[in-house]
Amino acid sequence: MILLALLLACAKPSPVAGGVDNGPWMRRGGRVQRLPAVAHQPVEPPSKDAQWLIGAIGDAQWDAGLMKAVQTLISAATPTGLLGPRPISIALAHGGYPGHARFSRVVNDGGLPESLIGPAVQAAARGRVDVALSSRRYADGRVLWILGWAPHRAEMDPVRRDVPLDGGFTLRVDLEEKGEARLFIDRPQSAVEEMSLTSGVARWVDGFHTPGEYRLEVVSSRDEVAEVVLLFSLFVEAEVPRLVRLTSTPATAPDPAAAERELYELVAETRKAHGLAPVARFELFEGLAREHAALMAHAGQVGHRLPGLTDGVEGRAAEFAHPRAKWHENVAAAATARDAHALVVGSPAHLANLLCEKCTHVSIGATLEPVLDRVPRLFVTWELLEFPQGPPREIDHYNR
Repeated sequence: MILLALLLACAKPSPVAGGVDNGPWMRRGGRVQRLPAVAHQPVEPPSKDAQWLIGAIGDAQWDAGLMKAVQTLISAATPTGLLGPRPISIALAHGGYPGHARFSRVVNDGGLPESLIGPAVQAAARGRVDVALSSRRYADGRVLWILGWAPHRAEMDPVRRDVPLDGGFTLRVDLEEKGEARLFIDRPQSAVEEMSLTSGVARWVDGFHTPGEYRLEVVSSRDEVAEVVLLFSLFVEAEVPRLVRLTSTPATAPDPAAAERELYELVAETRKAHGLAPVARFELFEGLAREHAALMAHAGQVGHRLPGLTDGVEGRAAEFAHPRAKWHENVAAAATARDAHALVVGSPAHLANLLCEKCTHVSIGATLEPVLDRVPRLFVTWELLEFPQGPPREIDHYNR
């Protein structure tokens, strides 16, 4: 990343729509730019397409920061461009949007993209959802649509996106539902840090002693189910990366067996890069990890528990193996094994699972979703394992 040449003090900047302060001025390459604060930016739907989307989803609101992220992605897209984890992270940083956003795309003849909105409609059944939609027409008449959406589970006070070196800031989060919350911070060249948060109470966050990008994530827990409610980047003496042209979507489906081998190697590389001991492959639970990946692929949904299908890998393991292990689970869906790994590395809480210091073993399962109209996604389950009472062994049928 390029170091910033100069930080400038300035008069109070004018607010953007929704009353969010855009933040400080910065000089780059002889030009003075304003960086948006990291904050939700609800605005009125700016177009007929936006109004249609709000009406189709239900409990939804248009967010200007999320819209900036969608526009950043579509400006670098091709009709077959892959919306990978890193481009999405960069686009969200440019927009200053703080939620755990998802993006999907479709190319059609220009009609409203009704096929995109299903997951957002499902999320809206649980509460408010932030949305944004943009389109791009190509010379051959095709139209690319990109939809961004995120469950709105928490409010936060605006945070300046460029934290001064050795500085800090105050983080105040109001959770939509009562429960515990934790803040995870992935610092450059350092271990993931975890701290507790209390809804509605400001907490001072510092330790920004190294230039670079810092990933912050707020996870809430309710009824033993964890949910990412905020996920954003801050930049210390560094610019937001520029989004380059998106790569093409793979023409063929990945091989799940080869993907598993690659994922084991990527876990080993990630732990080595953070100075941690390697973890051994634990074959006894690989079948359970694949089974869970297959259930997610069948449902088209990523989750640790799938209502009506499974209560999770840990419960299934207790049915046939003893003694019990301590589980650190990640789940994801992506176009390739490398993209799936990048998704969890880009989330501080999930990266912390990969970097579990007490874990000695890992089981990984991967499978493809059963679709015929497009290249199927790869669904992946990671199980990082601690064995406080020794490695589990399969219980014979007689003693089950």
